[in-house]
Amino acid sequence: MESENSALYDYLMKQTDKMADEWLSQTKAEKESTAKQYHNFIHAVLNILTERKSTNDWEEAVGCTKEMAHDRAVNQISVIESIKGFKIFRSLLMDEIEAFSNEYEPGCSKKNILAWNRRLHLIIDEIVEQFIAEYDQTTTSQLKAQKEMIHELSAPVIPISTHIGVLPLIGEIDTHRARVIIESALGQCAELRLSHLFIDISGVPLVDTMVAYQLFKVVDSTKLLGIETIISGIGPEIAQTVVKLGVDFSHIKTEQSLAKALRNKGFCIREEDGLPENENKVGKSMI
Repeated sequence: MESENSALYDYLMKQTDKMADEWLSQTKAEKESTAKQYHNFIHAVLNILTERKSTNDWEEAVGCTKEMAHDRAVNQISVIESIKGFKIFRSLLMDEIEAFSNEYEPGCSKKNILAWNRRLHLIIDEIVEQFIAEYDQTTTSQLKAQKEMIHELSAPVIPISTHIGVLPLIGEIDTHRARVIIESALGQCAELRLSHLFIDISGVPLVDTMVAYQLFKVVDSTKLLGIETIISGIGPEIAQTVVKLGVDFSHIKTEQSLAKALRNKGFCIREEDGLPENENKVGKSMI
C-alpha cells in the first residue's frame, strides 16, 4: 500500500493546478486569494490522503480551512455555497483517483481504491465540521461587533453649546443597551467637559421600572462628574405608566419636552440670517 500511496501522491500532485482551476471556476470567491488557498489546501489533503506521515498535515489542512471560512464569512458568502465547494473538490479528487487507477496503475486493487475513497470522505467530513465551526465563530463575532457599534451610535451626546449637550434616546432600552448608554454617555460627557446634559426620552416607547432604574443610574453617575442632568420628553402615556408602577422621579429634574427644558435653562430658538423660516438654530438667549 505504501508504494501505491507514493505513486498516487506523485500523480495527484501533477494534477493540483488542474483541480484548483476547475474548483475555482465552479465556486463563488475572490479569485486571486482563493486560488492560493485552494492550492495549499489540496497539498495538505493529498498528504493526509496518501499518508505521508507528516505531523503538520492536519494542522495545515485545518489552518487552510479556517482561513477560507473566515474569508467567506467576512465576504458574506453563504455557508451553503462553501459546503457545495467542498463537495465539488471531493468529486474532482475522486475522479482523479479513478483516472489514476484506470490509466496509470491498471493493476491497482479495488481494495486500495475503496480505502482511498473512504479516507477521502472522512477527511472532507472533518474539514466541513472545522469550516462550519470557524464560519459560525467569525459570523458571531461580526454580529457582536456590529451590535455594539449600533448601540454605541444609538447613544450620541450632541453638544449644542459650550459645556451643554443633549442625549436623544430612541427605541426600546434593554439591559445591554442601558449598560452601553451609561458607559458611552459618561465617556462622551467627560470628553466634552459638560456641565449640563439633557436626556430626551420622547423616542422611547416604553418606560418601565428597568428603564427608569437605568435612567436613575445615568443621572446619579453624571452627578458625580459634576453634571446637572435633566430628563425631557415625558409625555402623558409615559407619565401614567410611571405613576402606575410607583416609580419615584421626585429627585430628578424633568420636563415635558426638550424645547421647554432648553428654554428654562436660558436657551431660545432663533432664526439665522439667510436660512428659510423653518430652519432654526438653538442658541443661548441674550437675556
